[in-house]
Amino acid sequence: MTSSDLAAALVQSRRDKATGGGRPNGGRPFEFKPPAPPASLTQLCLAVAEHLEHGGQVYGLASHCQALCVHPDVSQAFWRLSQLVKSPGVMWLLLADWIDRRSPPPENKCSNQEVSAVLLPHLQCLDPALIDDAGRLFDRLLGAYGNDAWTPVRLQRLLRSIRPR
Repeated sequence: MTSSDLAAALVQSRRDKATGGGRPNGGRPFEFKPPAPPASLTQLCLAVAEHLEHGGQVYGLASHCQALCVHPDVSQAFWRLSQLVKSPGVMWLLLADWIDRRSPPPENKCSNQEVSAVLLPHLQCLDPALIDDAGRLFDRLLGAYGNDAWTPVRLQRLLRSIRPR
């Protein structure tokens, strides 16, 4: 780079700073976005069912679901479940099964029967005792939350009862 190229680059740099540099946020080099809210339990279940419904396999569930923002309590449950299960895909499958069994049918993509039908062939390959143990673990660590929000269910009921009609 010659000295004239360097000088031209500096002049252009100063022009960009003065005019905002064509950046949409007025010359700020970075725009920080607030963190995404964690995916609800229903969204996690539907992501697993969608992957399996389109021909995905259990071993690919972890990579399929890694883009989801996961609530810290789900991470804690997976950490505890890793004492029983070594496959992250099986952990996602067990979580989806637990969510599916405890919930009313989700109104969005598919009904409970469809999710159950998608999960069943993969669950049949697992030990029923493992499914029960995972269900008890999820009940203990995630059972306080509703499927559609991360507000504890008891708090939701309390807020509904005191809300003016």
